[in-house]
Amino acid sequence: MKISDRVLMALRNLSRRKSRTILTVLSVVIGATSIILMLAFATGISNSQKEMIDSFGGLTSITIIGDNPEGNMEVKENDINKLKKVKGVRAVVPSKNFWGDVRVDNGDDYILNTSFEVIPDDVFSLLTSDMFEWGKNISPSDKEGIVLGQNAQVQKIERMPDGGWSSMPMDGSGDFDYGAHEYFLRLGYKDESDDGVHFGNENEDTKESSKPTFVDVKIKPSGKLNSKALLKGWSSYVNESFYKNLKKEDNKLQSPQLDMSYDDKGQPILEKTDKIKYNNLRVIVDDVNNLEEIEKNIKKLGYNTQSEAGSAEEIKKQTMQVTLILGGIGSVAFIVSAIGIINTMLMSIYERQKEIGVMKVIGASINDIRGMFLIESGFIGFFGGVIGLMISLGVGKVLNGFLSGGMIFGGGEGGNIIAISPLLAIVGVGFSSLVGVMAGYIPARRATKLSAIEALRSN
Repeated sequence: MKISDRVLMALRNLSRRKSRTILTVLSVVIGATSIILMLAFATGISNSQKEMIDSFGGLTSITIIGDNPEGNMEVKENDINKLKKVKGVRAVVPSKNFWGDVRVDNGDDYILNTSFEVIPDDVFSLLTSDMFEWGKNISPSDKEGIVLGQNAQVQKIERMPDGGWSSMPMDGSGDFDYGAHEYFLRLGYKDESDDGVHFGNENEDTKESSKPTFVDVKIKPSGKLNSKALLKGWSSYVNESFYKNLKKEDNKLQSPQLDMSYDDKGQPILEKTDKIKYNNLRVIVDDVNNLEEIEKNIKKLGYNTQSEAGSAEEIKKQTMQVTLILGGIGSVAFIVSAIGIINTMLMSIYERQKEIGVMKVIGASINDIRGMFLIESGFIGFFGGVIGLMISLGVGKVLNGFLSGGMIFGGGEGGNIIAISPLLAIVGVGFSSLVGVMAGYIPARRATKLSAIEALRSN
């Protein structure tokens, strides 16, 4: 008997007893939906944990810690070269943090929430086009462009009747066009009582009091990084040309804020060199699975480090535990489904004893009879798995929309608490089909052992 004949016969037999087939498929649907949603929930929790760690620097980043209380260090070229030679290191990123209030247009409607890091031009060259959510990289000569970090976001200002205000993120809403606005980085502070002509105390007639207390420097977001970028975290990034231009404007203020040191009298000491002194250093590894080993090798070179290696390992353990627990719960429903399939197929054998006897008399082999019943039970598992997957996708979409609104978990930026990957979908339907075939083995074996003569004599 051809395989196509077995398939057609199996489908015809299932369609003859529609009610019983539908009820059995329904039990498989419940089992498939349960296990897919349980595993999708475990995957979503794991992804949320990884996204949270990524927002603070990522699972592929190792920070080099200095000996001073702040943990900063004076980055030297020798340090960078030594770390680049460590196997598995993708990039070495020296940086210098600074803060500035970013105003959008007149500052009344929107704000850009981000901090800043200046990094060398050779690090910018490692940012490829696939690492950008939108926009492009900046050139070394660009004195206005900035690259927004993955977590940088524009927020809309909502004014309250009592004079206060709140903000609402605009990213992801599709209502904010970055190219349609102007941006200004404010250094220093604005005295709201200032009349715009006199700066500081109008009764003082000194050189310092004639200087402004703030300056707004025009900037232009060139692009925004995505989750694939090797630079992660809350910071946005500027090049050395931008920072040097910013320092010139900063030095015009009464109280400069960028990279300043002060003498005994509290007066700022201007830097005699134009070279940027980087005080932070981090290493980007090629694979999260190599993080712990690379960190050990860096420590052997005499550096103090800090990373999320422990968090990565903890996430793996927690994910495995949650997956096993939730998968076990979902498997209970599958066991019930398997029992239902066995019962249905046994009933079918009792009802079709004469048919089985006739098949044996006309020359059907044991494999033909066994294959027919295994295909029937496999179809029950397959149909139940497909319908269960469709229901899981629908339920997942509803739950993700509900949870992302912050009603329970607070959602996450782009994170789904129910994560049904293509692999999970294939495994879910495949496992459901396999359960159907395995559940049909006992009835199929029973059918092959029926005596042809006794089968024909049955009522």
